[in-house]
Amino acid sequence: MSNMKAYLAEKYMSGAKADAILAKMGPKKKKRKATTAASSAFVMDVDGGWGDEAREDMEDAEEAAVVAADRSFKKRKVAPTEEGSGWATIQPGVKEETPPPDEQPQVVDTPFVGGLVTAQQLRKALPQTNVEPTATAEEMALAQETVYRDATGKKINTKAARAEAAKLKREREEKEAQKMEWGKGLVQRDEAEKRKQELEAQRGKKFARYADDADLNEEMKAKELWNDPAAQFLTKTRAKGPRKPEYTGPTPPPNRFGIKPGYRWDGVDRGNGFEKKWFQSINQKKRKGLESYQWSAEDM
Repeated sequence: MSNMKAYLAEKYMSGAKADAILAKMGPKKKKRKATTAASSAFVMDVDGGWGDEAREDMEDAEEAAVVAADRSFKKRKVAPTEEGSGWATIQPGVKEETPPPDEQPQVVDTPFVGGLVTAQQLRKALPQTNVEPTATAEEMALAQETVYRDATGKKINTKAARAEAAKLKREREEKEAQKMEWGKGLVQRDEAEKRKQELEAQRGKKFARYADDADLNEEMKAKELWNDPAAQFLTKTRAKGPRKPEYTGPTPPPNRFGIKPGYRWDGVDRGNGFEKKWFQSINQKKRKGLESYQWSAEDM
């Protein structure tokens, strides 16, 4: 208790009361240890019968007397200075030092402002492109041109690639046209040539054709009509019309009606075998009749 009062008076109090407490709480005398004799078994009373409680009561009475003598302690004010305030600095604070020039904050002047802006204001505020104003149109087009690269990172020349693709396309179309030309037969080529010649001949003629047109009459006479009554006795050479193709392969198996197979027949008989059995039965009857006749006429 006394140690706490001395600490508070020393650190946080000033004036007569603090001086009285500090004077009273001076350096304490060391207590003498009780000496014990080897032959005796009792303890000597060094304090003379005064215990710790009596000593504390005396200290409180002295403090009350000092406070009564100095009534103006509570009313007195101490100037708020570091030396006379009674406050002790335990740990000094860190003083703010001015940072070096390279570490000082930089203030950037931004062109953007709050609120809505027009297109002209935004164009002025945005940074300019890296293309110099003195660049030519060709340089600007070259700078804006897209660069294409392959899987290995090599730059691809788009113009050469487009030219090569156009060349390949042209060659492919020529091959297709040549293949279509080779696929045509001789008859189709002759007909195409005749149509071309006819168109050339009709170019110089009039659009209207009358009954006395010789070419028209010859063309009409050359046509063959199925209901023409004079077609039987006309001796004029007839124009060759289209004919149906016929089968020209190996001899096919016979049938009851004598019908030839079509020109696209592959020679495989897909019937149920009735025609074959039919002819076998006919041949068997003929053979049996011949054998019976020979047997009957054998003895003659």
